[in-house]
Amino acid sequence: METARSASTRSARRAAWAPILPAAAAIVVALAACTSAASPAPTAIPTGAISTPVVATPAPTVAPAASVSPAPSTTPAGTTPSDFGPIRDAVPGTFPLPPDLQPTDLPEGPYSGTYSTPTAPGAVASAIAAGLELSGWTAVTTSGPTEAGEVTIDATGATAGCRTRVTVGALGGVTVVKVLYGASCPAE
Repeated sequence: METARSASTRSARRAAWAPILPAAAAIVVALAACTSAASPAPTAIPTGAISTPVVATPAPTVAPAASVSPAPSTTPAGTTPSDFGPIRDAVPGTFPLPPDLQPTDLPEGPYSGTYSTPTAPGAVASAIAAGLELSGWTAVTTSGPTEAGEVTIDATGATAGCRTRVTVGALGGVTVVKVLYGASCPAE
């Protein structure tokens, strides 16, 4: 039979442990969460007739596959391959374009630059051809307009292999200018 004193002592002990038990449970849960699914599981210790202790060893882990680098590109950085040949990703500020052109995004491409203006396509093409000649570009040729109404201007720069192609045409009530600026041309 239990005495009143032992029941009282047990109640006091329970009261003393009551605030600690939730914290202890939280620690157990945290420790369980620390066990990662990626951690190797220990090998089971065999039981039976073996008289020497067997040490548990973790299962071997598999190293992640080595990443494969893409094949090196033959196109220099800052350039993009195109049907015209490798082109620079941007038209330099020294390229002779009329001042009223506004940068425009076009869904097709690639291009070094695309622009739009409310000025008529013929006037824009003439201004670009004249600007190329004044800037020292040689072999400036203009062809067109095509059935679609586009005028194409081809020119050769002073640097070996440097060439450009500019296409000017109407699209939805505005004039669109598409520039292919060769990768062999100077960046500025």
